[in-house]
Amino acid sequence: MKIIRLLLLGILAGAALAVGLLMGRMRPQPVLSAHPPRLEKHLVAKTFHPAPPGVRAPEPQELASPGLTDEERQLVKLQRRLDRPGALPNEALLKFASADALRAFLGRADKAGVKLLGQLDGLNVVRVGYEQLAQLRTALGSDAEASAITVDANFIARIPDILQKEDRPAGSGVASFEGEGFLKAIGAKGDRAAWGQGVMVAVVDSGIEDHPTFAAHQVTHVDLVNDGQPFNGHGTAMASLIGGQNWQAAGIAPGAQLLDIRVADASGTSDSFTLAQGISQAADSGAHVINISLGSYGDATIVRDAISAAQAKGAIVVAAAGNDSLGNQLSFPASIPSVIAVGGVDANFVQAYFSNSGIGLDVVAPAVGIQSAYGKSSIIIGDGTSQATAIVSGVLAQALASGATTTAGATEWLKQHAKPLNLAPERGGAGLVQIK
Repeated sequence: MKIIRLLLLGILAGAALAVGLLMGRMRPQPVLSAHPPRLEKHLVAKTFHPAPPGVRAPEPQELASPGLTDEERQLVKLQRRLDRPGALPNEALLKFASADALRAFLGRADKAGVKLLGQLDGLNVVRVGYEQLAQLRTALGSDAEASAITVDANFIARIPDILQKEDRPAGSGVASFEGEGFLKAIGAKGDRAAWGQGVMVAVVDSGIEDHPTFAAHQVTHVDLVNDGQPFNGHGTAMASLIGGQNWQAAGIAPGAQLLDIRVADASGTSDSFTLAQGISQAADSGAHVINISLGSYGDATIVRDAISAAQAKGAIVVAAAGNDSLGNQLSFPASIPSVIAVGGVDANFVQAYFSNSGIGLDVVAPAVGIQSAYGKSSIIIGDGTSQATAIVSGVLAQALASGATTTAGATEWLKQHAKPLNLAPERGGAGLVQIK
């Protein structure tokens, strides 16, 4: 009898596991209910996987190359600069000292067979593709001309994939914020209908769909991908946490205007150039807050320059720390000191099981079991520093709208009002974000 019981328990456990895995991988389904919309809920865990996970692209080192000609040595140097972990092959990002230098390069590039893939005039940057590295070297011109051009790899950037929880060594927090529990945790109480009015938040992500949680004319769309493919639902989820109005997909600041800057395709993939382009577009459009819930581990000069230019125009840039459980590495661009870097905690205020740690982490926010919109008419429950970042962006929208802070003082305001936690600074920053 004991053996039979064990067999029956094993069969039941296996069936339960199979059902659990199936449910975890289900895509959100459309909702058929009438007005007011009731949105279907699905449980999905989200995990951040830049390319490649856990690997920061090292800076190329100058190494001796005996026996090579000067031209061969220049090619080797160029190859080391571009062939880096997480970089798109046969592409380069070039920054010029002046518009004249850029125009001169374009004339050489055409003759050398180098293709222009994109151009950011405001930053004097181009994205180029080539078949042979020698073509790029020829287009760069003389040694003097080439030395005045900053050459960077174009790194892959990603939004989180929909995956199951994995066994990771860092944070252990898995307790879920049930329903709207994350709102209570950050002090978002009372009638929030007008919160965020007069503030524009740019969501630089995978695109925002016309979900019923958004009001008519609340969202302005800019698509920098233009691939004609369905949107990945991640951008809609982030936008709803910032400015959603439906009670089942509630945002921190429902009165905020949302600027949808689509930089990631249906698979959630973007790159350094498109990310910089999105940040520049957001700043040029007058965004007060720029939410970046995606990233990589490739430190691209063009992204740094785009962020600096946006901040010079008065924008606050908020970015996710990353979901790879790294003990001393924030995702890029959260690792930039002037960017507000956001980590995640669970409902017990323990560092979330996936959240990256590192020097420069500013604050943490709810990140486990966060309910949000998804797709055109669904809701989803997800985990990630993406969600935590969107929550902080919503808090900042209301803080700006209420006059509690200014764009210049936003980082210090967040830290001063954060709720202290029993976490080291590299795991919890200044504490849990609060809206006051």
